[in-house]
Amino acid sequence: MPNRGTGRGKIGSKAVPYDVVVVGGGPAGAVISWALARRGFRVAVLEREHFPREKVCGDFVEPRGLKIFEQMECGPALRATSLLPVTHVAMFLQAQCAYRGRIPFYAHNANLPPHGYIVPREQLDEALLNSAKRAGATVFEACAATGVAREGRHMRVSVRNKADPLSFYARLVVGADGVRSTVARSVGLLCDDSRYTAVSQRAYVGGVSTDRGEAAFFFDDDLFPGYGWMFPMSGGRANVGVGILSETRDRCKVAVPQLFQNFIEKLRRLHPECARIRLLSRPIGGIVKTYGSAGPNHFDGGILVGDAGCFVDPITGEGITPAAESALLAAPTIVATLEKGEVGAQSLSQFERDFRRYFDPAMQYLDFCAAVMRNRHLREFWLTAARRGCEKAATDPEFARAAGSAFGGMEVLSSSIFGHIFIKVIEDICTEGTDVALDLLRGKVRMPMSWTRGITSWTWGWWQSALHDPFWHYSWSVDVLKKWTRVSSAMRLQTDPRAHGPSSFF
Repeated sequence: MPNRGTGRGKIGSKAVPYDVVVVGGGPAGAVISWALARRGFRVAVLEREHFPREKVCGDFVEPRGLKIFEQMECGPALRATSLLPVTHVAMFLQAQCAYRGRIPFYAHNANLPPHGYIVPREQLDEALLNSAKRAGATVFEACAATGVAREGRHMRVSVRNKADPLSFYARLVVGADGVRSTVARSVGLLCDDSRYTAVSQRAYVGGVSTDRGEAAFFFDDDLFPGYGWMFPMSGGRANVGVGILSETRDRCKVAVPQLFQNFIEKLRRLHPECARIRLLSRPIGGIVKTYGSAGPNHFDGGILVGDAGCFVDPITGEGITPAAESALLAAPTIVATLEKGEVGAQSLSQFERDFRRYFDPAMQYLDFCAAVMRNRHLREFWLTAARRGCEKAATDPEFARAAGSAFGGMEVLSSSIFGHIFIKVIEDICTEGTDVALDLLRGKVRMPMSWTRGITSWTWGWWQSALHDPFWHYSWSVDVLKKWTRVSSAMRLQTDPRAHGPSSFF
C-alpha cells in the first residue's frame, strides 16, 4: 500500500501518482478523504479556497451527522466553539405560530445525540478537513480544479493556482466539489434542472433575546414552495435565511434578495425573541441540487459525492449529513476497486446500488412530496393542511414523530406517515360527521367545514394551474404520477436504512 500523505501539501512539479485525488474539501470531500487515508491509501485533496472560509448554508448538523463527526474525532473541536444544542422547534404558518415544542423525532434513538447543532461552515469544514489530514490525507488549498480526463491508466486533474498550471494524477478521482462541480461537468454528469434546484440567501444576526435552542421555520404564500428559517446559536446569534425552488423563482419572477429583506422584517415582527435582531454579516446567496436529480454518480475512473452528486434532502434542503453519508457509502466501493485494480464505470457502479438502497426509501418519498408542492397554485391547500397537522402534533406525540418525520425526521417511512395521516383524517370525518348528524336532528343543514374547505381549495388551485399554463400543468401532473408509482412500490418497507447509519454498508 502506498505511503500516507503529510497533511498540508506544497504545490510543485509532478509527483508519483496518488491513489485518489479528491476534488473539494467540504464535508463530503473531507469525510471520504478521512475514510480512505486511514486505510493507508495515498489521498490528495484539492480545495479551491483557503480554510477557514465562509460557505452559504443553514449550518444545521442533525444527530446523524454529529455521530459521524464524533467518529472522526471532531467533536471536541466543535464543542470548543460553545455550540448551542438545538432541541426545540417552532413552526410559523401564515404569520402565526402553529406548533412549538421539543423536536418530536430526536431522543428516540439511543445511538444518536438527542439534539443538533448550528455550526458555521468555516468552523465545521476546517475541523473535518483537519481530521482528514490527521488520517494521512495531503491537502492542497487555493488549488482549483479546471478539468478531469483519463490518460492511460490514470486520471488527470488539471488545476489552477497562483503558480503555473499543473496536473495531478491518480488511479481514481472523487468529485466532491459542490453544485457547480468541475468533475461532474468534465465527465458529462452535471445536472441543471430547475425542478430540483433551490436558491437561498442567508446571513448571521445578533440580538436574539434568548439562548434557548429552538429552531424556527416560517411558511407562507410568499415563500411557497420553500421556507424561511432562524437557527439559534450561542451568544444571541442566529443563522437566518430563505430558500425557494428555482423553478418557482423563474416562473413567478421572485427576487430572492427582496424575499430575504422581507423575511427579516417578518422575523422581527412575528418572532418574540427576534424583535431587536441586527445583521452581523452581509446576506449571501447559494444553491443546492436535491436528490430528485441524483443520477448514476459514477463514471470511468471516478465517483461523485455530496452536492456534486445531488445528495440533498428534497424537502428541507439539508445537505451536510447526506454529504457525509454519501462519502461513507462510496468508500467501500473505492477500496474494493483500488485493491482489484479495476476502476472502470462497471466496477464503480456498486456505489449506485449502495446509495440507492440506502437513500431511496426515504428520499423518493420526500422527492414525491416536493414534486406535489412544486405547484404554487395549491399553496392554500398545503398551508391549511400543515396547520391542521401542527394542531394534531401538539396533542399527539406519536403523530408528530411519524407524520412530522417528512421534515427532517430521523426515520422516514412512507407507510407510517400515510397511515397516521389516514387515521387522523378518518377521526376528523367521524367527529365532524357526528356534529353534522346532530345538527340535522336539530333541523340545521350544513356541510363539514374542513371537508368543504379542503376540497374547494384543492379543486380551485388545480383548475387555476391548468388554465394558467396547461403545458406546465400537464408536465407537472405526469411527474407527480411517476413519482407516486415509485413511492407506492416502496410502501412495504418497514425500516429506513438511514436510521441505522451508513456503517451497516461497510
